[in-house]
Order: sequence, then C-alpha cells, then structure tokens
Amino acid sequence: MLNLKNPEDFRMGGIRGEILESLDYAFRKNSPEKVVSQFLHNINFSNPGGRVVVVGFGKAARGMFRGARQYLEGKIYHHAIIVPEYERDGQDELLYGGHPLPTGESIASSLALLDALKGLNEEDVVLVLISGGGSSLFEVLRDGITLEEYNRAVGCVMEKGADIYELNSIRYLYSEVKGGGLLRYTYPAKVLGLIISDVPGDDIDTVSSGPTANAPSAERIDASLRKYGDVCNLPRPPESIKGRRSPSTNYVILRNQDFIESIVEYLRSRGYTVVNLGSTVRGSTQQVASFLVSQMRKNFDTYGRGFLMVGGGETSTVRLGEAKGGRNLELCLRVLLLLGEDEEVYFGSFGTDGIDGSSGAMGAIVDSKTLSSLGKERILSHLGRSESLLPLLETKDVLFTGPTGTNLSDVFVAYYSKRRIQR
Repeated sequence: MLNLKNPEDFRMGGIRGEILESLDYAFRKNSPEKVVSQFLHNINFSNPGGRVVVVGFGKAARGMFRGARQYLEGKIYHHAIIVPEYERDGQDELLYGGHPLPTGESIASSLALLDALKGLNEEDVVLVLISGGGSSLFEVLRDGITLEEYNRAVGCVMEKGADIYELNSIRYLYSEVKGGGLLRYTYPAKVLGLIISDVPGDDIDTVSSGPTANAPSAERIDASLRKYGDVCNLPRPPESIKGRRSPSTNYVILRNQDFIESIVEYLRSRGYTVVNLGSTVRGSTQQVASFLVSQMRKNFDTYGRGFLMVGGGETSTVRLGEAKGGRNLELCLRVLLLLGEDEEVYFGSFGTDGIDGSSGAMGAIVDSKTLSSLGKERILSHLGRSESLLPLLETKDVLFTGPTGTNLSDVFVAYYSKRRIQR
C-alpha cells in the first residue's frame, strides 16, 4: 500500500483502497532508479575511449543517479546532482536547491555543477539526468540579472496562472542554461540526456526548461511577453547567447502515460472496466473538472454500469488568497460541484511528486459523502479564496505521502455509476 503519513486521518476501504493500491503499483513499476538502469542496459551504454561525467537535477534526480551509478559500477569520473533542499540527508554526495523558485543555494549548486564539466574533451560523454522541478534547482542567471529580480518576475507569472510553456518562455529570458544553454558548458564532449517528463506531450524543450534541447520559439516568447509583460514588468527579450554547443541526444525514458498505463493495468487485473483518457488533459481546474465529469457521463451511457476512468496531465489555477491548497485538491472540489444526487462518484487527483501546491499533500480522494458533508455553497466559499486543504482535511479525504522521488505530472482516477433515488 502507498506509504501514507496520515492513515488515521484518511477514510479507507472499498474503491478508495483500490485507487491507492493502483497508485502504489504504478510507483513501484516506474521507479526512476529502475528505469534509468534498465534504459542504459538496453542501449548498452559505455564510453571505452573517454570519461563519463554524470550531472542531473530535478525531483527524480536522486533515484535517476542511483540507477546510473548501479549500471556504471564505478566508471563515473565526476558527478554533480542537484535535488530539492527538503531531501537533504547527507547521502549520495548531492547538491541542493530551492523549489518552486531558485534560492541562493540553487545558484551555488548550479555553479558547482558547471565546475564538474570543466576540462572535457571530444572523447568524453556527459550523461545528463533531467526531471521535473529542475528549472528552479538548476539555474545560472544572465549577466546583470539578480536572483531577486528573477524570482519577482517568475513568481508573478506563476501567480497569474501561466501554463508551463509560458512560464518556461519567461524563465529563458533570464537564464544562461535553459533552452539548450547547458550545451555550451559541455562542449566539446558528447551529451546523452535522459528525461523523466512531467509535461503534457513530453516536449524535451519544456522539461526543466530544456537545458539540453532547444530555446522556446520567438513566437512563444512574444506571446508570453504580450500576456504578462506589462502586469509583471518583464524584461525585453535579450539577444541570443552565442557559442559552440555539444551534440546532444535526448531520450524521454519515463512519462505520465507510462504511469497511467500502469494504473490501468492494475485496475483491469482486479476485474474492473477501465477507460483510459491518456495523458494530455490540460486546462484550468474548472475546465478539466467539466471535461472529466462529461467523460464519466458519456462512458456510463456506453457501458450502462459502474466503471473506472484514468487520465493524466496538468491543470492550472489562479491563487486567490493566502489559504493553503493546490490544483489537485481544487480539482477534486470542482468535480463535486458538478455532480447530481443520482450520481455515485469516487474521484482522486494526485501530484506524482507528492506535493500539491501549498497544501503539503499529494492529493485527495473525494466521493458523494464528501459532497453531502460540505455542501456546494460551502465548497464555493472555500474555492473563492483558494482554500482547498481545510475542507478536505475535515472530511478525511487528503493524502499525505511526502516527496515521492519522482515527478510525472498529475494523475486523475475516478469511479462513476448512477444510483436510484428514493422519493
């Protein structure tokens, strides 16, 4: 069973327990350590003519590095791995940084990572381990930009509800290493990028802001500046940074879709009818709630009986106050608002990294009992100040796991049926 930190404060049993078991199965099957080691084995990775330097950053970086170290068995010349500061434990000789905004330690760790890349030659290979969260953990700012300026501007764009593509377009304006910039520091060595994707579509230019890939397009940057430039006082686009870059080969080795398919596999093995929505669900929490409920109703009309539905992707929300919450908890509440009294629903929304916004939770599983306990008017009142944690704590629906050591975006699991109403 998934390692819950609050089992006594979470309502267990029935469909809710099945959902938790399916998540546990997916986490075990898609371990970053296991996936990296297996991938390197499958491609028979080696570099007999030169050195291997391993660098990495992101919420899954620790597990990814352990997988690389397991496969390479003492053949790593240098390594520099940056993980979130909340993972600090003295193990694995790691570097640390802040999230969701970089800290001074992020900058210091990033400079230490670049130091590990000095003195490379054409025979060397740099193995770059990239996962979500790396945008704030690995950052070297352009000349003339202070960390305070960066965090003010990027923080403003986040608060305005920017999606990941808009956000990365703005980040790139300040950065030496995003949008392929890292490749200037690895030159003339070859680069192999292994990527665990936390973005819809698994765009390698977007995961951790694409340090071994490509810069955002001029069109995307211009659109983001038009939308947020005045309200967030953003800088004018700088000139492109010149310099020779290493050749790079990038592979997405683990994605949200893999996690979704593992959940579906488990639930079908338990005998359930399961609808797979895929991993491209995007939009505001309100838009996604409407889409998911419409899919529940549509598929019930097709099957005529209760079924489970699984999907993944990423929602966005605008923070309306200082109360604690997150997009997954908010999505759960918004789904409840759309339900009728004849509909039986269990709905869970989860951040695979274990951290949903400011809530400290992984996510929640709500049901018809949650709705009857809170009522729609009270739910709307809480949503009006972005307060999604408090009501779901009261109904014992919140999951606390702590950081999971991976980051594959968000996952949605629902059970839907209809019931006869006694009049």
